[in-house]
Amino acid sequence: MTTTITVRGQKREGSGRVRKSKDKLLFEETYIFSVYTNNLAATRLQVLGASGIPVIGQTLSAGGRAVCVGLSADRNPTNAYEWTVTAEFSSEVEEDSSGSDDGQGNPPTDWIPIAEMSFETYQFYKQKDIDGKPYVNSAGYPFSGGIPETRTIAKFDFDQFEAPTLKLEDIIDRNETVNRGAFLGKPQKTWKLTIAGAKLGFYYGYKAWRISYSLAYNPDTWIVQVCDKGPFYIQNGRKIPFSTIAPQQNHIGLLNGQGGAGAQNSPVYIDFNQYQMLRFSDFIKLKTGDI
Repeated sequence: MTTTITVRGQKREGSGRVRKSKDKLLFEETYIFSVYTNNLAATRLQVLGASGIPVIGQTLSAGGRAVCVGLSADRNPTNAYEWTVTAEFSSEVEEDSSGSDDGQGNPPTDWIPIAEMSFETYQFYKQKDIDGKPYVNSAGYPFSGGIPETRTIAKFDFDQFEAPTLKLEDIIDRNETVNRGAFLGKPQKTWKLTIAGAKLGFYYGYKAWRISYSLAYNPDTWIVQVCDKGPFYIQNGRKIPFSTIAPQQNHIGLLNGQGGAGAQNSPVYIDFNQYQMLRFSDFIKLKTGDI
């Protein structure tokens, strides 16, 4: 026999209450539905999943301030074909300490995040020391590949709630980017943004994206510098080997940053960008002074 489950409607019975939890006022409601099935073998799970029954974590209450957090099904003791389904709604869907509510009931997308600072170890291959002096040997020639340097970088982790209409592609495009223009009082390309995760759900009765961000600050910028050198230079459109005596040995010489031969005691460095740039102030709600 094919099981047919029909939700006859919502009963007048139900309840609502307001309570306080961790300095927040929470609104809770219950709705009761009458359900009929043509098969005595119908399971409670089938009844709870019937079309017309609220969906946990998705269905909002009539006022839109609470979301379904629980369902229960009870069979009528005098008529085994009839069921009573109770749906519980609450505005306390997920406790969160990453954002600060202003106390006026604003949606989470309006909250200003609170950042947590930590330090993370990175290894860089530097071409210059802390005073800007190039790493070169006694003859003025740069060391191959730069000098490895291990540094601890300040990192700020925070969660931010964003509109449910935000596209998944836009979230992905924000990952591993650097700041275009000054941000949080620091120059361009000194902040690197990564995303640890993103979840679309209901938070305090509002549907929103909860995105976990991490900002790493590098005072030297996230630009990679490479010494301009090679086995030949360009002169009058021709490639000229640095060694005309034994060109097969591929002697390496310094270039001037424009393809020509450079002064052998004055290395030139070319900047390379490893990360796309975004204007962080267009979407990150942190402001100078928040971290």
